[in-house]
Amino acid sequence: MQEEKKLFTRKATGLVREIGVGTAVLIAIANVVGLGWQKRVFQATGWTPIGESKFLLGIHPVVMAFAITGIIILVSLYCFSMLSAAMPRSGGGYIFISRILNPALGFVATWLQFFAVAVSYGLIAVATMEAVWLFAGLAGVTLPGWLTSPVGLFLWGVLVLVIFSGIAFYGIKLTGRLLQWLFWIPAFILVIVYILFIIATPGTMETGVQSLFGANAAEYTQAAIDQGMADTAAGNTYWGAVGTAMLAAYWAYIGYAAASFVAGEVKEAHKSLPKAMFTSGLVIIGIYMTISTLMARAAMMAGSVGDFSLMSAIGYLNFGGGSFADAGLAKIGGWMPVIGAISAAGRGFVPAFMWILILFAALWVANDIPPFILTSSRMIFAMAFDRVLPDKLAKVNEKWHSPVNAIIFVSLVAIFGCAAEADLFGKSGIYLGEFIHSIINPGGAIVATDIWDAIFFLVVCIAAFYFPIKKPDIFERSPFRAGKTVTQIIAALAIIGNLIALWVFATNEHAWNLLNIDSLRAAMPFLFTIFLIALGLGIYLYYSNKAKATGVELTTIFTEIPPD
Repeated sequence: MQEEKKLFTRKATGLVREIGVGTAVLIAIANVVGLGWQKRVFQATGWTPIGESKFLLGIHPVVMAFAITGIIILVSLYCFSMLSAAMPRSGGGYIFISRILNPALGFVATWLQFFAVAVSYGLIAVATMEAVWLFAGLAGVTLPGWLTSPVGLFLWGVLVLVIFSGIAFYGIKLTGRLLQWLFWIPAFILVIVYILFIIATPGTMETGVQSLFGANAAEYTQAAIDQGMADTAAGNTYWGAVGTAMLAAYWAYIGYAAASFVAGEVKEAHKSLPKAMFTSGLVIIGIYMTISTLMARAAMMAGSVGDFSLMSAIGYLNFGGGSFADAGLAKIGGWMPVIGAISAAGRGFVPAFMWILILFAALWVANDIPPFILTSSRMIFAMAFDRVLPDKLAKVNEKWHSPVNAIIFVSLVAIFGCAAEADLFGKSGIYLGEFIHSIINPGGAIVATDIWDAIFFLVVCIAAFYFPIKKPDIFERSPFRAGKTVTQIIAALAIIGNLIALWVFATNEHAWNLLNIDSLRAAMPFLFTIFLIALGLGIYLYYSNKAKATGVELTTIFTEIPPD
C-alpha cells in the first residue's frame, strides 16, 4: 500500500470513460476545422502568387498542399492511433514519449504542445469576435468602436475563457453536449456554403462583388497587378507555391490527434479510438480539399485580367504586397464566408442571409474551444498525476469528474493568447515597450505555435518507431497495430514528413525564417521557444528531484502505464 502511494498521486485517475466514438470524432474535427481553413487558401495565395494558367491540372496550389500534407497527417495518425490503442490514458503523447523514449523529453515536448494549445485557446476566444466584426458590415451592422479596440477584444476574449472554462468544470459530458451544438449548427450551414459555391456563375459572382463592395471585380484584380502581383508571380513556380502553401496547410491540420489526449475518458478506447481518429482525419482532409477547390473555382470566375482573377487579387491585397487602401477600394476580406456572401448577393439573397454566414464564421471558430480545453487540461493533468507538476493540478472533482485545477491553469495561460490576438500591448492598446510587444503580438513569439506542434508530433512519431523495440510486450498486446516492420516503416515516413514540416517552419520567410533573421524582433519566436524549453526542463528537474527527496519512485512510475 505504501509503495502504491509513492508512485502515482492515487490508485485511480478519477476521470471516467464517458466519451463515445461520435464525440471523439467531433473533438478532432472541431479542433482542426476552425479558423485556419477559412482563410489559409487566400493567405498562401497572397504569399506566393502565380499565374492561374500554371495550375497543374487546374488544381490550386493550396489544394495540392492540402493533399500532400494530408498524407503526412494520415501516417502520423497511424502512430497516434496505434499508441493510443496500446496505452489508452489521458495525456496522449506525454504518456507515449515518457514511457517509450525518455520522461524528460516527454515532459518538455508536451510542455511545448501544451503552450501551443493553451495559447491558441486564447487566440480563438478573441477570434470569435473578430469573425463577427469582419462579417457584420456585410449584414449592415456596425459594432461599437470600444468592442473592436485592442482592450475591448481582449476583454471579450477573457469573457469567453471564463464562460467556456466554467462549463468545462462540470465535466466532459456537458462539454461534449456543448461541442455537439457548436459543431452541428455550422456543419449544417456548411452544406449551404457548398451549394453557394456549386451554383456560382461568372455573372452572379460579378454581380455579388458589385453589390457588396461597390466596384467591379476586375478593378480589384487590376489594382493587385498594378501593385506588383504579376511581377511577383513571374518569379514563382507552381511547385514553389505548393511548398509555401504546405506551411499554411500543416497549420490548418493541427489538432488532428486531439482525441488521443482524452483517451482515458473514451469508452473502449483500445478499440474505438483508432476508428474515431482515422474517421475524423479522412473527413477533415475531404472537407479541406473539396471546399477549397469549390471556393477557388467560384472566386476565379470573377475579375479575370490576364492570367489572374479575383481569387489571386484577394489573396495578394490581403496577405501579399498589396493594399486595398492604396487602391481606393473597399476591403474584401480573405475569408471563405466572404466568397459565399458574394455568391449569395449575386443571387439576390436579402442582407439578412448574411447573418447565417456570420454564424458560420463565428461558430466554426468557437467550436475549437471545447477540444482546446479538454486536450490542454489533460496534458497538465497527466504530468501532475506523474508528480512532475504540482499534485494539486491532478485534482479531480468527485461529482463532475473534471480536473478543475488543470482547467484553471489552462485558462490563465490562455489569457496571454487573448492579449496576443487582440494586440493588447501594441501602440493602439496598452503599450509597454517594444520588447513586450515583440513577444506578445498577433504574429509574435508567444504565438509561434506551429513549430511547437511540429516538434511534439515529430517526437511522438519517433516514439512510435521505437515502440516495438522498447515495449515489445505492450506492442504485441495492442489491439490495433500492423507488424513490427510495417509499423516502423509507417513511423519512419511520419518522422520524415514531420521533419519536412519542421524545416519549412524554421526556414520559410512566412514562419521563423531562421536563415535570414535580421533583428531581435524577428528572432524572438525562436528565442522564446528556447526559453520555453529551458523553463520546461527546469520545472521537470525541480519536481523530479523533489519526488526523489520525498521517496517517490519516479523510476518505477515511468516504466508503468498510469492507472485508469
